[in-house]
Amino acid sequence: MKQLKYAIQNVIRGKGSNIVKVVSITLGLLVSAILIAKVAYELNYDNFYQDNKHLYVVKTGWDGGKPLHGNNIYPTAATIARHFPNQVKSFTTVTDTYGKISHGNHIYQKTIIQTDSLFFQTMGIPLYKGNAFDLANPDMIFLSESFAKEIFGSNDPMGKTLLYNIGGDYQPFIVKGVFADIPRNTTLYRPQAIISIANRTKYYNAGLGWNTGGNYQAFIRLKHSKKDAEIINDGITSIVMSQYMPMDHYGKFGVKGIDVILSPLRDLHLENEDVVKMLYIMGILAIALLFTATLNYVLISFSSLAYRAKAIGVHKCNGAGTGSVFGMFLWETAIIIGISLALIAFIILNFSEKIEELVQTPVGDLFGLQNIWAPVLVVLFLFLVGGFMPGRFFSSIPVTQVFRQYTENKKRWKYPLLFIQFTGTAFLVGMMCVVFSQYHYTMSKDLGYNIERLAAVYDSHEHVDNTLSLLHNLPYVEGAATAEAEMLGFPAPYSVDDNSGNMIFTPRLTFFDREFFNFIGMKLKAGKAPTSEGEILVNEEFVHAMGWSSNGVGEYVPEHGTVTGILDGFRFVDAAQMEPVEIRWSSGRGEVMHVRLKEPFDDNLKRLNDEMKSLYPQDNIQFTSYAGEMERIFHSERVFRDSTILATIAILAITLMGLVGYINDEIRRRSKEIAIRKINGAEVKGILLMLSTDITRIAVPAVLIGVLLSHYTGVVWKSQFRDVMATSWLLYISVFIVVLAFIVGCVIIKSWRIANENPILSLKSE
Repeated sequence: MKQLKYAIQNVIRGKGSNIVKVVSITLGLLVSAILIAKVAYELNYDNFYQDNKHLYVVKTGWDGGKPLHGNNIYPTAATIARHFPNQVKSFTTVTDTYGKISHGNHIYQKTIIQTDSLFFQTMGIPLYKGNAFDLANPDMIFLSESFAKEIFGSNDPMGKTLLYNIGGDYQPFIVKGVFADIPRNTTLYRPQAIISIANRTKYYNAGLGWNTGGNYQAFIRLKHSKKDAEIINDGITSIVMSQYMPMDHYGKFGVKGIDVILSPLRDLHLENEDVVKMLYIMGILAIALLFTATLNYVLISFSSLAYRAKAIGVHKCNGAGTGSVFGMFLWETAIIIGISLALIAFIILNFSEKIEELVQTPVGDLFGLQNIWAPVLVVLFLFLVGGFMPGRFFSSIPVTQVFRQYTENKKRWKYPLLFIQFTGTAFLVGMMCVVFSQYHYTMSKDLGYNIERLAAVYDSHEHVDNTLSLLHNLPYVEGAATAEAEMLGFPAPYSVDDNSGNMIFTPRLTFFDREFFNFIGMKLKAGKAPTSEGEILVNEEFVHAMGWSSNGVGEYVPEHGTVTGILDGFRFVDAAQMEPVEIRWSSGRGEVMHVRLKEPFDDNLKRLNDEMKSLYPQDNIQFTSYAGEMERIFHSERVFRDSTILATIAILAITLMGLVGYINDEIRRRSKEIAIRKINGAEVKGILLMLSTDITRIAVPAVLIGVLLSHYTGVVWKSQFRDVMATSWLLYISVFIVVLAFIVGCVIIKSWRIANENPILSLKSE
């Protein structure tokens, strides 16, 4: 207990340096713990499902194409179970669906899936109420626990009736079950409602055979996991091809074969190379920041050796052994870390919304039981390294220091610590510049149409013309029109065939209404915009795919139309090289209503949605901005950008504190030397040069290494983008100069007072 008592006294007595330590550790721990917890959260993807090591996803690929994907033909899972009964425990098939759920005066738009009665058993999702076999019947609905509470509150939802919108008509569905909420870190659907896949045949006249296309997700729960998967993967493709694949149907689309394999569900998230790259880089950022904060604590502690040596000697004269002194400094480290953790808890509790916005993950999930090990390891590392190294040196100070001035400067330890700090700082500043420039380039590049102040809503509203007329009359609306799809991505529903009926390619296609072309601000390289049915616009990739020798204007594409114009510069937001694109003119109205608002855009968008809600309360028409949709598409990149900026700010502050501590120690240690130099004629410039030379010798190679590391790490990060901005070496040179100027500038500013001080003040104590 004496060790704890003396540690508390030392923390109070040295409040100046300890405040710096607390602030430094708080910044380092907060940001590195958030980043590490985010990595742990991503690594825990799909661990929610019970006994998930036995849960596999079915993947298919056409004509040997790689990588295989999770879109399957409906009977695939059942076929696997039929042919491998000794390996398969259960199976299920899932597809998503679109629809609105109505209860009373409320309309709900939620994620809804259609599946079969083996879904809960196969996936390992807890079913709190109901019988899973009710999913074999149409007109039954199961709700997630949170959605059931949202609709019915504390009332029992079982047996209640909800109205489900199918093709514009609301059909009654009976609530037959309540299941556990699925967490956010899953690669699968997170449904709030589940209905039977039998509804596809009842309401949509959809077939469920081998010739109905591959738009289903299939899952298999195995009996013995890996060994069973290997047996199935060795034989399932040949079985499907030889016994089930209707080549008379798929052959006309150019399909020659299909591959089918099972893959562990828990590996699905990390099969995405972009996710793995992001996790590696976030881990590197967190480690760089953690090392910087830890070594900064050690550096500040070393800087206090000169004036704490005599106190340590006194402790040893009074019987304290090496272990006692060592334990005292471990207690001191624990107290400082404890204060920092209290501050971190205060920040997280009061700024949780900002943190959640930053990492796109709820704080409760981020620091949940599954992920808490990661921030605990961060704290443990800081305590062990930050406590052991200073404690080791402090406890080794001989007892004779009570009788003489301690002058050991421990440069052999301070310089490596500064070197690592400077390297980490340059690395993070360089990464911040690379990430920020690439993200800005991606979000601001010209898409070939005018995205400014543009908003849209997908809704098959039956009074589209009336709504368009209303929109045109609103004073804050600049224009409105409809299209069949949003501009950020078109489907590919129709193939272009040759004269023999064989598929040549499948273009990305949409329909514009009569006003949309002028409304959206598209540019043409040749020709004119279509004005009647049967006229189409295409891009140059379409022309090349057709093999036309002309520019394409005037060419006729059977069952598609006559080309009237060639698009200029049009591209999808996530595509570097465009696929063939076709835009058809339509006399009708499309499913996606677009509107261009006047400034201020955000205020007017809110006014518009309030207006739509009051006019059409049953239809839930809510416009979303295109800029917001683009941010959603690149939300993981934005999370990484914001995390990098936060880590950079934190490491700059930590490095500044470390430099201040180091310079204070140097000034204290060399104050009399500086005074003697000034008496002998040294100028202020010479004193500043002397104090900054040692730092510069360390900083130049350290910053250079950090900048080079940021370049190579930035190349890895940018490889996930299809359209990569070329980064000039001028950027890295600028980073090198700015970071070096920051370091040297801190030294000069902190040394300015002693360089200009009267030398008598430093010598009068002699």
